[in-house]
Amino acid sequence: MTRSRAIYAAASLAAVLLVSGCDDDPPVAPTPEPTSHSASPDASPSASPTATAVVVAPERPDAMDDDGADGAEAAAVYFLELDDYMMSTGDTTEWEAMSHKSCQHCANRLKRANEIADEGYTWTSGPTSARVVHTYEQDAATGTWPMDIEVTQGAVTLSASDGSVIYQEDQVTLELGVEIASKNDSWVIVAVSALEDE
Repeated sequence: MTRSRAIYAAASLAAVLLVSGCDDDPPVAPTPEPTSHSASPDASPSASPTATAVVVAPERPDAMDDDGADGAEAAAVYFLELDDYMMSTGDTTEWEAMSHKSCQHCANRLKRANEIADEGYTWTSGPTSARVVHTYEQDAATGTWPMDIEVTQGAVTLSASDGSVIYQEDQVTLELGVEIASKNDSWVIVAVSALEDE
């Protein structure tokens, strides 16, 4: 399924696609998917069609109330860990609130989450975890805190509305460069990019 594979590639958190920030991903037009559901032989009429795991949003850390480096680090980690929740649930509220208008990565991930929801696809994955590797001095001119963050995304499965698997991805760990700033007493992500391997 070439078209579905392309949709997943645009949505995957893995590798370069997580942070490409490119505008050249193919646009995803609504694709008709089979909507008829064949019941399994032993399924009862009252049984739910599929058992879905409850996806819980990451808890907002109290450290985000700090307006210094500690707050910046906590907010950046929290934001990156929101990705899986957003992809799984289609709830983009917190992601949008923390995305600066200049953040291309933020806009691209938001677009992918909306496409997954619009297509009726299901995103399931292991938890996303992030940890700050290094925080640099605050930029005096812009007020941003640049930092290097290691992100690990659990194995991902993207499924169509009929339950068929569109694509799967193994767990991946990568290092990102993140820039975050405080705006109106709230943290906003200004940029996310893949760090070059030395």
